[in-house]
Amino acid sequence: MRARALILILLVAIFTPLGLLRAADSASDDAFLGRWDITATGTRSGLPRICWLELRRDGGVLKGRFNAGGGAVFDLPQVMIAGGQLGFQYPAGKPPNQVPQVWQASLQDGRLKGMAIVNGQTLPWTGERGPVWPLTSPARKPGNPIDLFDGKNVSGWLCQDPHHPMGWFVKDGILMNEGKNACNIYSKQKFENFTLHVEFNVDKDSNSGVYLRGRYEIQILDGFSRPMDVHSQGALYGFIVPSAKADKPAGQWQTFDITLVLNHVTVIENGTRIIDHAEVPGLTGGALDANEKDAGPIMLQGDHGRVEFRKVRLTPLI
Repeated sequence: MRARALILILLVAIFTPLGLLRAADSASDDAFLGRWDITATGTRSGLPRICWLELRRDGGVLKGRFNAGGGAVFDLPQVMIAGGQLGFQYPAGKPPNQVPQVWQASLQDGRLKGMAIVNGQTLPWTGERGPVWPLTSPARKPGNPIDLFDGKNVSGWLCQDPHHPMGWFVKDGILMNEGKNACNIYSKQKFENFTLHVEFNVDKDSNSGVYLRGRYEIQILDGFSRPMDVHSQGALYGFIVPSAKADKPAGQWQTFDITLVLNHVTVIENGTRIIDHAEVPGLTGGALDANEKDAGPIMLQGDHGRVEFRKVRLTPLI
């Protein structure tokens, strides 16, 4: 009941007509515009909820898109800035059996700081501006390749949830998980710019992903017969649709060759270039942390279904 009362208070404060009396195109409100990397704490699991927000004006109208910490990014149905306060909710209205998420924040020393009500939980949160990446990158040369999976054990990997059994094992030189009860695992080593060669085999009706720097997911999916969208295999999940369909049916070995330099990604799937030097807008759902400016590990999604890997080889670009 307390959580529902807080939701009502926030909704009244942010979305009532009184809140809309403030001019939407105020210059001070423009300080909220841009891309934000969000860390929310206080979840029942004890793990931070890593989210992403973009605010912009389109024809003078305030627009936003948001990743709530899982799944794909979506357009916000309503976003308001009033009296120095940012507020948005999702979904709009009150669908049956679904409590809306309500997010509120103010600007403090260039950061967003606020409170959210998500699934009945009250979560304090902060937002840092996403990096301003260089427009061009100096020429880079490959370093020495690193086999992140040695074909023998999982000693080079850690579990995203340190309180959960890892649920991964090695059999006949293949790294495999135990299905949806397994962890997302990430490499102990961290990297900035690199090429990554991955050989994988996804089960029927299963789902996985490869996270670059632990923050940007390239989707793995049994979706051979499905039309392409931001959920397709090879997509930068939620953001970029592959330019061609190059995946194989479930149960066959497949390959990714992925290059990440600064905030641009190229993906070659089974020998076909499906993403070509495309901009990475920001964090995808399920990210390990919100520290986009930092080096990060390679993370393999293990909690969405059965998947196998027989090679995870990274070559640093230096």
